[in-house]
Amino acid sequence: MHHLAPFVPRPVLPLAPITDQGWTLKRYAILADGRRYDDAIAAAATTAALARLPDPGPLEEEGGNHGIGFQIIHFAETAVVAPLFYWQWGSVLAHCDQMRAPWDAPTAFGTGKTEVFGCVWEMDIVSFEVNAWRRTMLSGQGAPEARLANYLATMAT
Repeated sequence: MHHLAPFVPRPVLPLAPITDQGWTLKRYAILADGRRYDDAIAAAATTAALARLPDPGPLEEEGGNHGIGFQIIHFAETAVVAPLFYWQWGSVLAHCDQMRAPWDAPTAFGTGKTEVFGCVWEMDIVSFEVNAWRRTMLSGQGAPEARLANYLATMAT
């Protein structure tokens, strides 16, 4: 792919959310042309993500994270890239350094470019998640647990 090739949308697969180590993560896969989804790669990406997250905080915590986030597992042309984001202070989206695994070792996630936030395909999901958080968690309607259930059930496609 040429770096300034015309934008072509990529398939987005909503994956089952996971709850582990006090964290709940919504998860997505993005498939570049010619790439296929692989459960073992996705599982390795999620394991690597859980190892990088800070200690989870409770949903009611005002001064820290809420133990809620989302991960994108991008089966890209050059590598598997897995950006990881989480919510803190109610309305702030935080992220961990980029994780990537080369295609010759697609379950061996290391740190990629620390300054990279994500590509245009990943940012479509980030935009969706920010809007979903605002519409559900910051709506002020219903108990926080009910709002969280609505947020977790709302997935990009």
